[in-house]
Amino acid sequence: MYKLQLQLFILLAVGYYVGKKNILDSSARDRLTSLIIKIILPSSIVLSFQMELTANMLHETLEVLLAASGIQVLYLLLNTVLWRKFPEEEAISCKYATMVTNASFVGLPIATALYGEKGLLYASIFVLPQRIMMWAYGLPLYTGKSEKHMARKILLHPCVASIFIGIFLMIFYNRGYPLPEVAASAMKSLSECTTALCMIVIGGVMSEMKLSEFFDVHAFYFCVWRLLLIPVFILVILHHLEISDVCRGVSVLLTGLPASTTVVILAQQYDRKPKFASQMMFLSTLGSMLTLPLVIGLL
Repeated sequence: MYKLQLQLFILLAVGYYVGKKNILDSSARDRLTSLIIKIILPSSIVLSFQMELTANMLHETLEVLLAASGIQVLYLLLNTVLWRKFPEEEAISCKYATMVTNASFVGLPIATALYGEKGLLYASIFVLPQRIMMWAYGLPLYTGKSEKHMARKILLHPCVASIFIGIFLMIFYNRGYPLPEVAASAMKSLSECTTALCMIVIGGVMSEMKLSEFFDVHAFYFCVWRLLLIPVFILVILHHLEISDVCRGVSVLLTGLPASTTVVILAQQYDRKPKFASQMMFLSTLGSMLTLPLVIGLL
């Protein structure tokens, strides 16, 4: 667990260094962000749907899929009350980061370490509703344009379109027609760049901040909810439901993770106060080094 988080901070430090040395200036960072949004993230999304879904697997994981969907609904409800007093651009990032955690990079390895192969399976299913909501709900937040005339533009956004492509290809995958090996390998190479490039962009944003600006009261308030109160609340709810221990454990664990790196990428792309988004991501990743052991202890 700590190795993964330290890896994030090393990548963050690389981004901070290249930003300070002006190797990655604001203009270059904008172009790199466009590359991530239009090529890197879509490749990662499509590849994430290349999984086998047998009848036994669907039956076994139905409860975790229902739990994950219910938790996304709970997030939507919390978003209506938690960030009302925040400035609009800060509230947008808080709402997005409430819905979307760093589940793929941090959550899946930890779930595997705690619960073995079943933990990995459950975690992989758990993140499916999140992957859909992070774009179907998150993109209108940052564009500020959820009207009907924007529906086509949102649906054609690379990250949203890649969800539908991924689901379509997953159907073929389960019928015995996976992606050609060459295409899958190329997409895997691109998707493996996601975390490194995202963290470098975030480090570049932070290089323009003073040390005192790394910490923010609103960002700290977000971390208290994201890392402690929400997972404890969900643990209490799931404790009263008749579900398996592994399902309960994975569900709680994946709700106690730091903000996703994409919160900064979107804030940068749409000029929605990326410095605040970087503060959230930095503080929640740092804070999770203390709170994740507490959450695991509760489990």
